[in-house]
Amino acid sequence: MDSLPSKNGRDFGHPRPTIGNPVSGSRTRRVYGVGAAKTGTHSLAAMFADRVRAAHEVDAAALIDLVLHRARTGDAGPLKAALLTRDRRRRLAVDVSHVNLYLIDLIEDLFPDSRYVATVRRPLAWLDSFLNESLGRWAPAVWHRFRDFRFGPARASAPEEAALAERGLYPLAGYLGHWRLAVSTVLTRVPSDRRMLIETTALSTDARRIAQFCGVPEPDRCTVPAHAYANPARFAILSRVPPAYLVATVEGACGDVARQVFPDWSAESELAEILART
Repeated sequence: MDSLPSKNGRDFGHPRPTIGNPVSGSRTRRVYGVGAAKTGTHSLAAMFADRVRAAHEVDAAALIDLVLHRARTGDAGPLKAALLTRDRRRRLAVDVSHVNLYLIDLIEDLFPDSRYVATVRRPLAWLDSFLNESLGRWAPAVWHRFRDFRFGPARASAPEEAALAERGLYPLAGYLGHWRLAVSTVLTRVPSDRRMLIETTALSTDARRIAQFCGVPEPDRCTVPAHAYANPARFAILSRVPPAYLVATVEGACGDVARQVFPDWSAESELAEILART
């Protein structure tokens, strides 16, 4: 059992400015960041950008289209071919993207010695952040299609979720079900000796430990910002959901997995912390 301590271009052939250290071609191993969006993926990529070829969500739009094609048709061939082409041309040592969650089985087939770093945030803190992100930033159409895929095409309709419904957001169970999937996929599909789960708040202090696990040079800075891509605004959506309903929903959707990685976690205590900051 694992527990934790207490948008870019479509062309696979041309490097983007988001690729760190493009001069160095050395790569001792492939490392994939597979955390969900809003768990510190920007910070994880930035940690190594001056040391190795590292990127955050490079080619994300093209990969999303292929992930959705696979989901519709069951045909993984185009996605697998794209991963091979992309790996040859990008030569990334550290590839961080929440799209990678949906590529783990293919990565394991193609590059079986890869290592994975899963940034993880406690579920209600993650939910609060993701709702703020959805409401506070414009996103292109491909990202909206990807949200439908991850959270379900239906919008919130339960009376207790009126605060979400009036803004066209998804049901709470859809968001929290994705949180569960993001964590459990790593736990069930990646061997324990090739995965690291790191809490978002620990990114600011654990740079050296992460570098050692990844087999890459340690960064000059021992600390990095834990929230390199912070939300521009806060909308306090969760404060408008009945607390008992919210606690029951998060418990039913992902409470068991949350306790697996955060043994001290409880929905009530986390909600109290979030509401105190609202």
